[in-house]
Amino acid sequence: MIDLIGSILLDALGYTTARLLVPILTFGRVRVQALRAEPRRHNWFGFARDADGSHQLEATMAGWYGLVFWLGALVVVLALLR
Repeated sequence: MIDLIGSILLDALGYTTARLLVPILTFGRVRVQALRAEPRRHNWFGFARDADGSHQLEATMAGWYGLVFWLGALVVVLALLR
């Protein structure tokens, strides 16, 4: 049950958020890897360089970055409501 909830949060909420926001915030220089893409070598933070000079963000790390975004938004909302 907890695994299902974690998977939904990471894949659905986090990945989708990162898939939408990362290209916008980086002006297209960083793209998010597709969920079912073939494995590649990424660095510690989930980035790999493409042949055209842009960067690719690993799907799992994109999910974590998306969740961190929502946690930060929750903290800001709670701070404003206080």
